[in-house]
Amino acid sequence: MAATSKSTRSTANAKPVMDDLSDRAAALRKELAELGEALAGAGALQAGVAREAAETRVSELLESGEHLVSEMSRQLGRTEKQVSQAVREKPLQALGVAVAAGFLAAILMRR
Repeated sequence: MAATSKSTRSTANAKPVMDDLSDRAAALRKELAELGEALAGAGALQAGVAREAAETRVSELLESGEHLVSEMSRQLGRTEKQVSQAVREKPLQALGVAVAAGFLAAILMRR
């Protein structure tokens, strides 16, 4: 009977230990979940910062591209006026240049 009594006492002592372990495991799970949420929030914050930086860079590139296009358009307009003026001043020379360019293009296209 002493063996039964000793076994009952060990089971009785094990129950509070198991309850304590269960409580600690639950607390650990809760802390891990909170840590996971905090890391997810930090990741979202980093993604937001990266997105803002990318949007800023894209808008800067768009502005730069628009400026470049407008500058090229102005330059093309000036060049077009110069070519028109040169053709009016020397029409035969312009015709000769056009024929030579066409001839060269035809030779290059054959190859």
